[in-house]
Amino acid sequence: MLKVLIIILVIIAVLFVLTFGIYYFNLDMKLVRKVYDLLGKHYDNLEKDRKL
Repeated sequence: MLKVLIIILVIIAVLFVLTFGIYYFNLDMKLVRKVYDLLGKHYDNLEKDRKL
């Protein structure tokens, strides 16, 4: 039972460190920026219908 508790605590600690690293280095917004740029290239190449 003690080993299971230790494993759970280690997993929680690792997840905390990972999420803190993502927050500290602003990795979520860097990923969003890359996806935004890729989507922008895709939608800029689409043929547009100008009928309003």
